[in-house]
Amino acid sequence: MRALLEAAPAVRGRLGPFSNIERAWTVLAESDRHDPAAVEQVLMMPSIGVWLNRALRQTLGRPPDSTSIQLDVGWFHAVAAAAAIRCEVSCTLPVPVVHGAVCLPSVGIFRLPTQFPVGHADVTVAPSGVSVTACGGTVTTSDLEPLVRHRSTARGALLETTIDVLDPYRTFGAPEPAGRLAEDEHASWTKQLDEAWDLLTRWHPGEAEELAAGLTTLVPLPAELGVFAASSSSAFGGIAMSPKPSATECAEALIHELQHSKINAVLDLVVLCKPEMKSALLYAPWRDEPRPLAALLHGLYAFVSVVEFWHVQRPLVTQAERRQADFRAGYRADQLGRVVDAVYVHPGLTDLGRELVSGVAARLVASAPADLPPDIAALIDDLTSDHYAIWRLRHVRPADDAVTRLADDWLAGAPAVIDHSGEMVLPRPGRPFARATLLKAHSFEPQRFERLPQYGPDTALARGEHDLATNGYLDRITEAPTDVTAWAGLALSTRSPSLLHIPELVRATWHRLNADTGAAPNPLDLAAWFDRTGPPAAHTSLRHLGTPG
Repeated sequence: MRALLEAAPAVRGRLGPFSNIERAWTVLAESDRHDPAAVEQVLMMPSIGVWLNRALRQTLGRPPDSTSIQLDVGWFHAVAAAAAIRCEVSCTLPVPVVHGAVCLPSVGIFRLPTQFPVGHADVTVAPSGVSVTACGGTVTTSDLEPLVRHRSTARGALLETTIDVLDPYRTFGAPEPAGRLAEDEHASWTKQLDEAWDLLTRWHPGEAEELAAGLTTLVPLPAELGVFAASSSSAFGGIAMSPKPSATECAEALIHELQHSKINAVLDLVVLCKPEMKSALLYAPWRDEPRPLAALLHGLYAFVSVVEFWHVQRPLVTQAERRQADFRAGYRADQLGRVVDAVYVHPGLTDLGRELVSGVAARLVASAPADLPPDIAALIDDLTSDHYAIWRLRHVRPADDAVTRLADDWLAGAPAVIDHSGEMVLPRPGRPFARATLLKAHSFEPQRFERLPQYGPDTALARGEHDLATNGYLDRITEAPTDVTAWAGLALSTRSPSLLHIPELVRATWHRLNADTGAAPNPLDLAAWFDRTGPPAAHTSLRHLGTPG
């Protein structure tokens, strides 16, 4: 806040009605003298961190998006006005109007009585109450829609959260219009929170204690967004998520997201990644695009808590829920297992970073399921293998000279020599694909699976018809040689070690031979040639992947 106060004079000429930021600071300081605890409650709201991050970037000439500097920096006045209301400090301040409303952090919202677009309103705090004036119209305390707080209690433990659909900065990005929760929607959210809290205090008391201390704000998102859960490094204690089908999944989402908040706090205090390698791009099984090393630590730390959650929860679910519980536990455990060793030896970790990964590994060993039904274990292996193969095909580019040597060795009848030096990870955006949905539908919703559109070899693969799938994928490669899902599908249907673990090298060599000779070999023959060098060490090459160039 002090940094913003000191930086704002440099952009004073662009702040319009909010140019006197020193006046807002004076009101905030006076409020703090009256009631420092109340001011702290205002300033520690998660949305304040989001706003402050944006306002500082605006004043430093690095705006995060096209949002007006008057809104982002002028929000300082709304914060000061909110503090004044909480502390009963008389004042009048201009505040931004966002989509026809005045929101005061931690207090609530005034919806203005005019349809005419205005940029600011005047908030007056007096012993008689609060009034907001814009375009000659005034609303008062009686018109305030207060921010809603909810208290969940179970076994003597309390979870108190703000259910925020009002604050413009609640979703961790650009200011958004205030929303509304219908009465039945609000009842549904609070009911699920209460049920999740009952579950957590009964079976996961340690996680419940963490949430009681760390979770302050829940931001309901529309169901159609399908957001499992989200948080921000600027918004400690805030979690946004779409409605969940059960209290169990709500509890899982809360636990998972709080771990992100914890590690964000740790990253502000200690150095886990060496600065020069912090942005090294790596494989994260839970994302379709390459992720920097620091983000991978986030995933490892957050998802091991999910595995631990299901380790406790699996024996407690009903028989009808057991297959899904088995899948959720096993899927996350398998994803973590695929990267934890590679991350541990990554040269970008500091000793403290390596200690964190070592702790995750120990927790994973203690909680990973060892008794999964064979069909669930096979599904998990297919999903994670498919994701890894497609990721490598999309994002890993082998060195040209390594591909040239492999093509020459094939033509000479010599053994394949695998060389990962010089390969690069390309920071392209990831793209989801339909095969995972198809595989899961076959396992969990067989009737729905039969109604889904037929996807040729993908459908055959889901049914276990591997020879039919292999022929279909070979045909697709002939028709579209760059189709990464066809190459990865071939890996799944044949279980070729080289196609599963280094598919980008097999495909690049195939393309080079086709370009050099005009007659590409059968992909199966080429994969078998790679396989004869010995099965590639699963994911070992991750240790050598860095950023391009």
